[in-house]
Amino acid sequence: MLRDALLKRGVSTTDLAARAGLSRAELKRRLAGHADLSIDEFLAIAQALELQKDMAALMGMEAAAEELPLHAGEESVSAVHTLQGGVAADDGIDAFGNPSRELVRAGFLFGLDMFLHYSVAAIKQSGVPESVLARFPETLPIRLESQWHRHNRAEFRDDELQVTLSFDALRVCTFPWSALRSVAFTLPNEPAPTPVPPPEVSPPAGPRPTLRLVED
Repeated sequence: MLRDALLKRGVSTTDLAARAGLSRAELKRRLAGHADLSIDEFLAIAQALELQKDMAALMGMEAAAEELPLHAGEESVSAVHTLQGGVAADDGIDAFGNPSRELVRAGFLFGLDMFLHYSVAAIKQSGVPESVLARFPETLPIRLESQWHRHNRAEFRDDELQVTLSFDALRVCTFPWSALRSVAFTLPNEPAPTPVPPPEVSPPAGPRPTLRLVED
């Protein structure tokens, strides 16, 4: 997309590199896929190419294209996002918002099973029973299955996730986004991979080896 926009706008790589704060050599390596492109570099290049409308279209947010920010940390979504029955109350995923929040929102939005791993030290006051936290001294794994998403009643706040979970009873728990360590997605009811049978080994050609008794 960046390379196409560069050609369509007739911008030279030298000019674009200067606008994006990169050297021309660094920019060419990144556009060619020979070097990793960081989020900050991507945002700087996208802003230099005035790609607000293009980015909005990719996320299904054409109506908000003029307001879509191109700076990390800026907010373009409301303070609280509520999912009911797996349907988002607002449109699309905010690619420039809080990464932890948007990843979990994506799992709910697309109906995916999720494994969330939280730092136990950061969720002492989350509402998770102490007996559960005691079993996981460092990292607490939480599985959110898609079939129960509507019952989780997830609320996506600026600083934390509020979600209803089942332990000894239903509990409303809050998890700071800063406490989230990893997110893993799986498709619901994903079939187990079909085992591959070992290859058949053909007997070697020629006479078979035999044993023979000899006198010493």
